[in-house]
Amino acid sequence: MTLETLKNKLLTLGIPGLLLISFLDSAGVPLPGGADLVVMLLSWQRPAHLFLIAVVAALGSVLGSLVLYHIARTKGDAMMSRFPKDKQDRVKEKFRRNDILALLVAMLGPPPLPTKLFVLVAGVVRMDWRRFVAAVFAGRLIRFLAEAYIAVKLGDRAAETLKEHYPSIAGALAAAVVLYFLLQRFVHRGPRDEETGGEHSMREEP
Repeated sequence: MTLETLKNKLLTLGIPGLLLISFLDSAGVPLPGGADLVVMLLSWQRPAHLFLIAVVAALGSVLGSLVLYHIARTKGDAMMSRFPKDKQDRVKEKFRRNDILALLVAMLGPPPLPTKLFVLVAGVVRMDWRRFVAAVFAGRLIRFLAEAYIAVKLGDRAAETLKEHYPSIAGALAAAVVLYFLLQRFVHRGPRDEETGGEHSMREEP
């Protein structure tokens, strides 16, 4: 049985089949078209279930990614050897700066962004599994919701439109996520800075 045949058989199961397709795709089984096309097809066929379809696909992706994550915690260096060393170093540096943001943005990115490398690095650097799950789920949910919405709005033109414009769409989504994190950091740091400044002023008073 070919991978294409396997995917088609799972697709006949509808939403439960999507869960398995998303799981296999994220666990490293290269299914043609991945979960993205299935999300769009099911959303087009069942627009009332758009949100459920995106959530199920995101859950499948989390479960599949956890497989790679746990393998990477013990054999990650060997699995990453197929990626260029400079690329590994760049990804590790992104994780050192902000692991959740790095992984979340990677989940939004289009090919050829090496999403699997980000998952492997998360395991190698022993990123907390709760942070890992949160980042993968949030990134994939945003991605699949966007794809589902496009499918409902554009119908049979959605796949071609997404193929042509996904880099721009993913870039806009990633920029929005980065902006959100920056705003969060600014908002949370502001009160602390004011408190610190107040403490210094009190110490300086005679």
